[in-house]
Amino acid sequence: MRAAVCVAVAGACTALLLGAGGARAQTAPKPGATGAAPGETVDYDKFVAGAEKQAGLFTLYRKDGKVYIELRDDQLDTDFLEHAVPVNGLGGFGFHSGNQFAQPARVVRFHDTGKAVALVWPHTLFVATPGTPLAKAVRESTADSVEAILSVVTQSKAKGTRILDAAPLLGDLLDLGNGLTDAAGGRSKPDDAYRLDAARTYFGPSKAFPQNVIVEADQTFAAPNPSAINTVPDPRFVQMRVKYNFSQIISSPDYMPRLYDDRVGFWEDPHVGFDYDRQIDNGRWYILRWNVEASDPSRPLSPAKKPLVYYLDGSIPAEYRGAVRDGILEWNKAFEKIGISDAVQVLDPPDDPAWDPDDIRYSVVRWVTDAPSEFGAEAQIVWDPRTGEIFRGGVLLDSNLGRTSKFVERNLLEALGLPITDGPTRAAARNPNAPLRDEAEYGRQFMAQSAFGATALTLMGQTGDLDGFVYERIKSVTMHEVGHDFGLSHNFIAHNAYTPEQLKSATFTRSNGVSSSVMDYSPINLWPRGASNGTYSSIALGTYDYFAIHWGYAPVPGAKTPQDEVPTLERWAQGSRDPRYAFAGDEDGDFAGGHAIDPRTAPFMLTNRPIDWCVGQLAMAKGLIASVDRRFPKPQEPWSDERLAFLSLLARYNNCATSMTHYIGGEYLTRNRIGDPGVQTALAPVPRSEQVRAFSLLDRYLFSETNWNFSPTTLRRLTYTEYMPFSSFGYDPTPRHDLAIVELVGSVQSRALSTMFAPLMLQRIADMPTKASPGTTMSLVDLFSWTQAAVFDDITAGRPGGEIRRNLQRTYSRMLVRLATAPAGGTPLDAQALARVELSDLDGRIKRRLAHGGLDLQTRAHLAAMQTEAKRALNAQTVLPPNE
Repeated sequence: MRAAVCVAVAGACTALLLGAGGARAQTAPKPGATGAAPGETVDYDKFVAGAEKQAGLFTLYRKDGKVYIELRDDQLDTDFLEHAVPVNGLGGFGFHSGNQFAQPARVVRFHDTGKAVALVWPHTLFVATPGTPLAKAVRESTADSVEAILSVVTQSKAKGTRILDAAPLLGDLLDLGNGLTDAAGGRSKPDDAYRLDAARTYFGPSKAFPQNVIVEADQTFAAPNPSAINTVPDPRFVQMRVKYNFSQIISSPDYMPRLYDDRVGFWEDPHVGFDYDRQIDNGRWYILRWNVEASDPSRPLSPAKKPLVYYLDGSIPAEYRGAVRDGILEWNKAFEKIGISDAVQVLDPPDDPAWDPDDIRYSVVRWVTDAPSEFGAEAQIVWDPRTGEIFRGGVLLDSNLGRTSKFVERNLLEALGLPITDGPTRAAARNPNAPLRDEAEYGRQFMAQSAFGATALTLMGQTGDLDGFVYERIKSVTMHEVGHDFGLSHNFIAHNAYTPEQLKSATFTRSNGVSSSVMDYSPINLWPRGASNGTYSSIALGTYDYFAIHWGYAPVPGAKTPQDEVPTLERWAQGSRDPRYAFAGDEDGDFAGGHAIDPRTAPFMLTNRPIDWCVGQLAMAKGLIASVDRRFPKPQEPWSDERLAFLSLLARYNNCATSMTHYIGGEYLTRNRIGDPGVQTALAPVPRSEQVRAFSLLDRYLFSETNWNFSPTTLRRLTYTEYMPFSSFGYDPTPRHDLAIVELVGSVQSRALSTMFAPLMLQRIADMPTKASPGTTMSLVDLFSWTQAAVFDDITAGRPGGEIRRNLQRTYSRMLVRLATAPAGGTPLDAQALARVELSDLDGRIKRRLAHGGLDLQTRAHLAAMQTEAKRALNAQTVLPPNE
């Protein structure tokens, strides 16, 4: 993720009694509770005498069910930070407690309008040196946003304060009503939309701390006839508790921002600078990072001047706390390499009623409970939006992480013949003081990886150290999320650093992980029966992780400004030319629609020979699918266990099979620059030999019908379980009791074809001759002829296929019709012409095959239907709408 990742505060909202920093939730506000008419004020002393007071960054008052904020005159037009998060989730449906994406954190100012105070979000993107003409130009060229108008209920000129009514915070400022409507599928019926019910909305707990205050709005959203949300007692009235956090921007006086370099993966704090015009690009991107410094820079290693302290919330089950703790502390090894010891510490909350996870001075790791898994895990950080300095961290861990891993170990390890982890692995990985351990994942996508691992390991046949396996998974995902907390973004080329031989070595993976970065999305490192096996997850930092922490946190001697650091940072970044230190982010792994181009960059891949690795995974998955009946379901367990196991294996298979499309029209991309060792060009076409090999694997493992000949006995066992009360849309069973395998295979084949024939992909392949010598890379002619042969050769050979084959042929023939008659915008003219040629070829093939005779009725009907559509297209008669 890029800088769009917003800011949030972790921590459960616990109502504290006055004196411990908080106040109880109160009932809905009473009309006219202040005793003043609109626009008038009441006597200050009389007002505060009857109010409950909470002193902190701002003094909060509670009176007659309302919350008020006391603001000093010197706090007007001052930069604070405001962000809002849901206190509660829905147990699924895309809503979870502490969701940092609910509202981006923003700088906020309280501005006196004369009779009221405006809550203003000032424009902060454009910057210039304060007090200069450019700063005046920036101010006049940009607009602020007004969040709310807070009325003044009383003020004291003697004290220099005014008290503001916080009632506007009870409004739907987070737009939760629309979010709930979407979750419930209510868009098709406007009258069923969720809307804020003011009569059922009131203030919840409020809290005041030295550097922040919390105001909770307990909002009820009502819908007359909701259709889906079944995880609340009455879905007509859904309460969402929203926590507004106003805080100081806790910046270090000596902190110097560090400028972003796209060769190293950090989240960015973007600005547009107008006071440095010596380069054409006026973007000024600071990286997000903590202010971590050695207490004695003159020594090779000294303790951190201000360590990063994480608190493990009491919501984390005891059996998982050890793995979480170890995952956090693993990062100390990277900081020790730059001379800082004990940079990261982990504590349990103190036995002190005044301690509260909502206090912005604390970084907290929490456990979140959802019914269906929603997100896996999520990093949460708060930073100074003016400089990029992080001053608070946090992590949310989905409780399904432990459950999914245990399914992996309990049900799936019994069959593959591989131990989960051996004793030395666990001993080397664990902190001896850590009580227990657990598993986790980097995001909800990793739930599927755990399901695959569970299935595969069960089918390979030997129960191993199940606790050790779960421990590895949870430690790994904790390391990943804490890496985000330190400012690191995803790195989806990291798997390219290690060889297959290294990943089969437990000794190697214990010290180096299964990828060069824990910021990768790594699948379970699992090799076929008979091969040696390293750890299944990354339980150690990789080579890139050390490189990135050095680049982002090591001091640059003598630098006084961010620009002074640039020459040194550029020299350090040159190291990313080495695969051990290479970086490629989220956008580089987004192959949908043809954007991403480098096949080496992809989540859920392993080794520097991903084609070879995938060939092994494809063969392993096929072999395991053939044996699934022998292990699933266990006696008295539901048939859906076998369905889940089958689908997890199929998902792994399909991920590798479709990844071969990344080589079609592919180009190797480097973020390195001219002047970096060995860099001559930014792009290099994937050699034609690699593209030929990739397409041959597509043909063999995805398009060939023989690949999908599953056992009829197996398919008769893959039904669903009736009792699924917490599915995403309540009791919503699949329309078919069996598994729609033909449709599943067809959807995967269709996605692969859509990827290869997307307009951007076709453009890139068409342009290849302008960038490469003839014959060194593939052409549009190759793409069309290879696909034509893969899909239609059996027509000429007289081998009629079954339903899966017929559906593939109809899908591709219709794609050709659209290309020829109603192409999507951006489709090259050459591709349109080639589509007509292939339709003409198809017409000829069918004509000859029908003339030969000897076909059954279904095959003749299928061929005749394709021929009719092809002829109409060749005669310029559009047979399909452009968007079908």
